[in-house]
Amino acid sequence: MKPILSRLAFQTFWQRLGDAYLFTWGYLGFHFFSMLAMRIFLNYETLIKEFAFWSIIFVIEHVFIFSIYGLAKIFIKKYSALLVLVGALVIGFVRTVITTGLALEIGIDANVSWGFQLVTGALYELVMVGIWANVNGAYRSHKAIVAELNSTKNEILGYRENAEEILREQQENLVSLTRKSLLPQLRLIEEAIAAGVSTQVTRWGVAQELKGLINNQVRPLSEALRRSARDLAKPSKVSKEPTVSILAIPKRFFISHSIFPGVNYVVILLGFIASPYWLLGLSWVPISALFSISYFLVLVALKRITAPWPEISAWLGVPLLVIFSVLPVLPSFALTVLLHPNDEQATIFGFSMMTLSAVVFLALALLDSFDFGSRAYRAQLDEQVKDLAYETALFEQQLWAARRNWSLVIHGTVQASLTAALTRLNSNEVDETTSELAKKDLERAISALTNPPAVNLQLDRAIEDLAATWQGVCEIDFEISAQLKKIFSSDANLAMCVNEILKEAVSNAVRHGDAKNANVEMKLVGGDVVELKVSNDGTPPSTIARKGLGSALLDELTLAWKLSTDPNREKTVLLVTLPHSKKPA
Repeated sequence: MKPILSRLAFQTFWQRLGDAYLFTWGYLGFHFFSMLAMRIFLNYETLIKEFAFWSIIFVIEHVFIFSIYGLAKIFIKKYSALLVLVGALVIGFVRTVITTGLALEIGIDANVSWGFQLVTGALYELVMVGIWANVNGAYRSHKAIVAELNSTKNEILGYRENAEEILREQQENLVSLTRKSLLPQLRLIEEAIAAGVSTQVTRWGVAQELKGLINNQVRPLSEALRRSARDLAKPSKVSKEPTVSILAIPKRFFISHSIFPGVNYVVILLGFIASPYWLLGLSWVPISALFSISYFLVLVALKRITAPWPEISAWLGVPLLVIFSVLPVLPSFALTVLLHPNDEQATIFGFSMMTLSAVVFLALALLDSFDFGSRAYRAQLDEQVKDLAYETALFEQQLWAARRNWSLVIHGTVQASLTAALTRLNSNEVDETTSELAKKDLERAISALTNPPAVNLQLDRAIEDLAATWQGVCEIDFEISAQLKKIFSSDANLAMCVNEILKEAVSNAVRHGDAKNANVEMKLVGGDVVELKVSNDGTPPSTIARKGLGSALLDELTLAWKLSTDPNREKTVLLVTLPHSKKPA
C-alpha cells in the first residue's frame, strides 16, 4: 500500500507550512468562511436565537487570532513549519477556551466536555492553517512561475523583434563616439600640415599632437567601445504579446490525479469525530468514526475507477469533481439517518459532512491544479530559457562582430596611418613630398572613420591563413561539411566569431600545451546551432578551469563551452556550441 504522502509531497507540505502567509486578507476570508460553516451546522439550534451573541463571538475570536498573527509578523523574523504547527494548535486551544467559556458563562452551552472540545478546537485551527498554507503556497509558487515565464517570453520576443534595431542604433552610437573623439583633432592636424611644416619647431608641434592623439585617444578608445558594447546585454524593449494566465485550472486533466484518498480521509476524520459530539451526542462519536471508513473506501474506489479514464475537459471534469466530493459521505449519511432516532439531527449531520468534504476535496484538487500548472509551466520555462540563451548569444555574437570589425579599423587603418604620419614628421628632413605623404596618411585615417566598415571575412581564406601561420609548429586538420561552408559564406558574423575562437584555441594549445597536431571538426546541430570541436595532442592543463584560455571570449560568443581531456586518446578537447542566424548577416 502506498504511503498517504510521498517523501517529496511531505517535504513540499512542510515547506509551505513554514512559509504560510497567515496575516492576510485572504486567510481572514478563508478563516471567516470556515468558522461560519462550522457554526451554522454545529450550533444551528442557537445561531438564530442568539444571533447577537454569536456575532460578538465571531468578532472576538477573529480579532484575537489576527492580533496574534499581526504581532507574530512584527516580532518573528523567521518562521518554521514546527513553529506554525505549534502556534496554530495553541491559538485553536485558546480560541476554544474563550468562545466555550463565554457560551458557558451566558448559559448558551450547558453541556461542556472540556477535554474533547479543546482538542477538536485546536485540531480544527490546525487543519485550516494546513489547508490554507498549502493551497496559498501552491498558488504563490504557480504565480511566480507564470511571472517568470511571461518575463522570459517577453525577453525572447524583445530580442527577436528589436535586436536588429537596437544593434543598428548602438553601432551608430559607437561610430559617432569614435568620430567625435578623433575627427576634430585630425582635421586640426591636417590643417597644420597644410599650413606648412618646414621648420623643426612646427614639425615637432604637429608630431606631438599626433603622438598625443594616438596615446590618449586612439588606444584608450577600444576600452570605451568594449564597455559601451557590454552594456547592451539585454534589449530594453519587450513585446506586448498576450501573457500566460495565472488561472490554474487546466483545460484538460486526468480526473484521477485530483483524488487523494489518504490525505482527504486524514483531514475529514476530524469532522467525523467533532460533528457527532454537537449534533448526535457523545455516544455517536466512535460510531461516526467507524462509519468514516466507508468514506475512505469510496474515495479509493473512485480513484481506481477513474484511473483508466483519458484526459477530460475542465467543463466536464470540474462538475464531476464536485459530485465526487460528496459521494463518499453518502454511505455514512444513510447509515446515520437509518440508525439515529432523530432524523432532523441525522440529516444536518449528513449535510455538514458533505459540505466539509466538498471544501476539503476541492481545496486539495485546486492545490493539485496549481502544482500541475506549475509543473507544465516549469517545462515551458525550461524551453524558454534555452530559447533566451540562444537569442542572447546570437545578439551578443552580432554585437561582438560589429565591435570587433570597427575596432580593427581604428587600431588597424587609423592607428597605422597616424603612426606612419608621425614617423614621417619625426624624420630629420621633411620636404614637400614627405608632407604630402603625411597628409595622405591623415586622409586615409579620416576616410576610414567616415565610411563605416563592412564585415567581409572569408572563413576559407582565414582557415588557410591560420594553417599557414602555424605550419612547421602545429599541423592543423579541418573537417567542415559543405552545408556548413554555405552557412559561413552567408553569415559573416558567425564566420568572424568561429575564426576568432579557432585562433585562440590553436594559440593556447601551442603556447600552453606545446601541441604538435590539432584537429578541428565543425558540424550543424539541430538546424540552428554550430558545434565546434578542437582537439590537440598537447599537454593537458593540470586543472580544467574556466579562467584563462580565452574564457571571456568563449563566454561572450557561445551558447556553451567545455574544456576536457580524453585520457584514452591522450587529447585535450575544446567543445563549443554557437548560434547562427538564418537571416543573411
